Amino acid sequence: AEVAARSRARLFAVVERLPVGPGVLAEARRLRARLALRGTAAAGPWARLDRAALTLAGMAPRLSGLAEPAVLEAAAADRSLRDLAARVASVERALRFAPPEARPRLAEAHRALTGQLGDGVTAYERLVAAAAGYVAEDARPSTDHPASSRLADATDLLHGVASALAELRAVGDPLRAPSR
Repeated sequence: AEVAARSRARLFAVVERLPVGPGVLAEARRLRARLALRGTAAAGPWARLDRAALTLAGMAPRLSGLAEPAVLEAAAADRSLRDLAARVASVERALRFAPPEARPRLAEAHRALTGQLGDGVTAYERLVAAAAGYVAEDARPSTDHPASSRLADATDLLHGVASALAELRAVGDPLRAPSR
């Protein structure tokens, strides 16, 4: 067992040094945890939390300044909710083997934990939506983008030149003598 643990640790160290290694290991851990919760009441909220956390991770580089404390709070909430999901699954598994007299108390505890998990994941999803709003507003300038205003100016210029050419054509060529 000890040799296997050392081999596993060496393998993880080698994989972490690869350019994509940390991402691969994180995905493997995520998948392992998700499989551990399969078939429990925590599986659905866990999947929602996973999607929301991945979305927030994608926005994290753009969440700076005033949003940084919210990102730190989200990381703590993520860990807490994942721990709560593991508790829900543990209580649910224990409920299957509990003696009949202990089941009502465990079932009530399971319902309460499941409710807390659902509420927590919903709050986390709201935080991700608010973060998306922050990113969108932070990227939106108060005036038009300079490129679009330059394009509008160039468009107006071309319309003006085309209109002037059309007027000149209608008048005729002033340099040419009228023919008989």
